[in-house]
Amino acid sequence: MMKPHPVTWLRTTLRGFGFKQWFLLIVNIVLVLASLACALGLRAVGGTLQSLTAARRFQGGGETRFAQTACFLPVDGGKTEDDIRSFRQTLDTKLVEQSLEAPENGSLYIDAYSGTSSVTVTGESGGNVTVKAVGVGGDFFYFHPLPLLSGSYIRSDDLMDDLVVLDEEMAWRLYGSTDLAGMTVYINQKPFVVAGVIARETDFATRKAYTGDGGIFLSYSALSSLDEDAAITCYELVMPDPISGYAKGIVTDNFPVGEGDVVENSSRYSLSHLLEVAKSFGLRSMRLNGVIYPYWENAARLTEDYAALLLILAVMLALYPLLSALVFAIRETRRAYRFAKVKVPATVEAAVEKRREERLEQKYKKQQAEEPVREQGEED
Repeated sequence: MMKPHPVTWLRTTLRGFGFKQWFLLIVNIVLVLASLACALGLRAVGGTLQSLTAARRFQGGGETRFAQTACFLPVDGGKTEDDIRSFRQTLDTKLVEQSLEAPENGSLYIDAYSGTSSVTVTGESGGNVTVKAVGVGGDFFYFHPLPLLSGSYIRSDDLMDDLVVLDEEMAWRLYGSTDLAGMTVYINQKPFVVAGVIARETDFATRKAYTGDGGIFLSYSALSSLDEDAAITCYELVMPDPISGYAKGIVTDNFPVGEGDVVENSSRYSLSHLLEVAKSFGLRSMRLNGVIYPYWENAARLTEDYAALLLILAVMLALYPLLSALVFAIRETRRAYRFAKVKVPATVEAAVEKRREERLEQKYKKQQAEEPVREQGEED
């Protein structure tokens, strides 16, 4: 007997469905689609922030795996630029010990650091604004590739230490324009030259995390000269990670942060990390270690919360369809077993009986064929 075509079988099966079967089928389809939507949302949230992609960009097409870590220090336990230089020397030694060699005219790692302080900014028109200035060092704008609207970024190798970058809001407040490269602004009454104007990130997380009235970026050394109490409260690093956790371990062991935090940005959206976020979902908002996160870390933590929530929803929505599929599979297996237990022995017995009958029939035919020969021999 020929097996029915799958489409025919499906059509016949669906025609035999009652209200309950149709209801359960529709519910399962809706739950599966909702779970897939949550999974796609999780993937989209994981790719929201450019500030978390430095390791992937630094690796390029190379085979060496890199990890991006970030250290956030308490307000009263910040670092100095001497601390950063000392850690770089230690890091160089550790990489040599692991036989990790930098490419020609290149480097095995890239880092950046920053601190904040309140300053008063005045334009040439005389209006002034008090804002939180970010003092940056290393390759800060590699980690935070904010879109340039005009001019250029400031870099650690700039010869002049009097350059600033304004964000778009600050540029409009001071001059009513974003084309300000070469213009002069006064920070705490000291003149600085505008190197460029940047636009803030437009993703949903940054819009919620960055709630200031505009901001400026200048070199950390310049910020230190304006505020002797300024300290480095954020250090970011991309370095080789030959085995998982190696980079974070190097930073944790050799860059003490006291009660601060060391975060591995490269694995923020891994399954294990999101499960940890889900476990401490309500406690994460309670900060008792004196760390004030910069807006980009607050944005990252917000995306983590969304990602953890989407992961939980995806699993919960998929649970019922998976259980339904398991029950169906068990039921069909039991049905097949019962069928095999009854049908197979009967089929085998029928086959044996048929074979026995065929042998008897062949024996009978052979006897019938030999009978005339035997009778002719007797006559002779």
